[in-house]
Amino acid sequence: MKLLKSWTVNSISDSQKIAVELSNIFKAADVVLLEGTLGSGKTFLVQEICKNWHIDEDVTSPTFTLIQNYFGDIAVNHLDLYRIENIEELDQLGWEDMVYSEAVTFIEWPQKVEPALQSFYKVKIDLRNDQREISLNKKN
Repeated sequence: MKLLKSWTVNSISDSQKIAVELSNIFKAADVVLLEGTLGSGKTFLVQEICKNWHIDEDVTSPTFTLIQNYFGDIAVNHLDLYRIENIEELDQLGWEDMVYSEAVTFIEWPQKVEPALQSFYKVKIDLRNDQREISLNKKN
């Protein structure tokens, strides 16, 4: 895995600026794994990226629905695997069809599917005191 960039976040506006950068990096058919503790800002980052892609829908955490789909300049699949026990549960939802589609697919809590993926970006959010450290990595 290759580190592409890292940021220190002190405010919401810092996160919004990072979202602008990321929205220019991610392209159709990319898979983006989002890693961080509860409340670290994973969904917020997806919301801000979607705004930059002119997605007018209310982007919410798919914790209970597991999957949300959005359409704007770029189609987005947003998965939250927090409640998933095993990858077989995802097979029933057709997750591989989403991952190999032309949409950008964001996956929160990706630990169960990461070994099955060949290529992806990983955004890792670490909470440190009053700051967040965000890193962007890529696996080919």
